[in-house]
Amino acid sequence: MLTRILAGLIAFPIFLAAVYEGALLLVLLMMVLAIIAVAETQNLLRAKNIATSSFVYWFPVLYLWAVYTGEGMLGVQLVVALCAGLLLRQLITFPAFSLAEVGANLLAALYPSLLLGNLLLLRVEAGYMWAFAAVAGVWAYDAFAYFIGVRYGSSRPWPGISPKKSVEGVLGGLLGSTLVIALFHSYLQLALMGAITLGLLVGLVGQLGDLAESALKRYVGVKDSGTLIPGHGGVLDRFDSVMFSATAVYWVWTAITL
Repeated sequence: MLTRILAGLIAFPIFLAAVYEGALLLVLLMMVLAIIAVAETQNLLRAKNIATSSFVYWFPVLYLWAVYTGEGMLGVQLVVALCAGLLLRQLITFPAFSLAEVGANLLAALYPSLLLGNLLLLRVEAGYMWAFAAVAGVWAYDAFAYFIGVRYGSSRPWPGISPKKSVEGVLGGLLGSTLVIALFHSYLQLALMGAITLGLLVGLVGQLGDLAESALKRYVGVKDSGTLIPGHGGVLDRFDSVMFSATAVYWVWTAITL
């Protein structure tokens, strides 16, 4: 627990500072995190003897740069290029063709890159407060869910995926994310009820992101996706909820600003 707290006190302020800066520092950090997350996803797949390739490492760098520079169509074409490149790679290695390998490489490249890309989009287009609200909402959810779950948790609906998570913890987490987003409502130019709704959405979607990554880890039989952050695991372990919730917040921001 002490290691987890100390690591958080060091890593999280650095991340928040990059989000606040929002310039080259943030995009470079996002690229590093995405590359590590791609490697972690590949390691998870290799645990099931699913072959992956270093060919995909170019994708998060170029895609996140396209997002940062506002070249949305370039980002779409990079996804097209990734799909075509993986199929051509299989053609070159024929007859050792494996649809599972193509799918695994697509998952490894797209899962972290696109979702972290939406966090970057949120910061670039909506501004610092929206990005910070999405991140702070998830961290508040995690903190409230942990302490309330430890103290009162008894109903555990996902024993095969995440055995320590409880209904009571989820409700506590939703309270935490809702309270934090509600505190931001004036900065986000949202009515209080709109901020409360957004807080509930951040908590629910973040929990789904966490469960999705947990399901992947359970499928391959590992506890953590990596060891980058002591006490927290890898990039996927720490940012799974943030990536999903930031995506949802970006969609909400886009909808209300159309």
